[in-house]
Amino acid sequence: MRGYIISNYFLKALSKIFKVSLDNISLIGDDDLVNIESFKRTPTADLEILLNNGNKLRIEVQSGFVGVNDIKQHKVLEAKRIFQTEGISSLAIHFDLFNGQVAFIKLDEIEDDSVNWITRQQMEGQTVFNIDQNYFTWKLTQTPPLLEDIFQS
Repeated sequence: MRGYIISNYFLKALSKIFKVSLDNISLIGDDDLVNIESFKRTPTADLEILLNNGNKLRIEVQSGFVGVNDIKQHKVLEAKRIFQTEGISSLAIHFDLFNGQVAFIKLDEIEDDSVNWITRQQMEGQTVFNIDQNYFTWKLTQTPPLLEDIFQS
């Protein structure tokens, strides 16, 4: 549910990062705050952005608030499936609200053996991996970076 709230709160910043109008950003996730019964824990990304070059990019928005910053395995598996079936890349944008930093992770490029999957009991036993500090490239007190500055390598 935090991803849904954070997605809506940071839409203008995401518009700037991706150099698109707000009209090019669609909420596609299954989260819904109208009725708690409609809230779902599904692997569907939160946003889909129509980039200026005509390509689409899916965005999974996550947030941490106690310095624990994890990516859920089912989100990575869904991102890989979408890339294989539809050719749409997925990016996780993780807001660490405790430290005021943001990480950008290309979900569909994560190699199966490149991360240490663990089970977090405090996350209802979900399988996750902890985000490496090197992925945190934006401090919330600064102007949002442009996408090309995030992935210069």
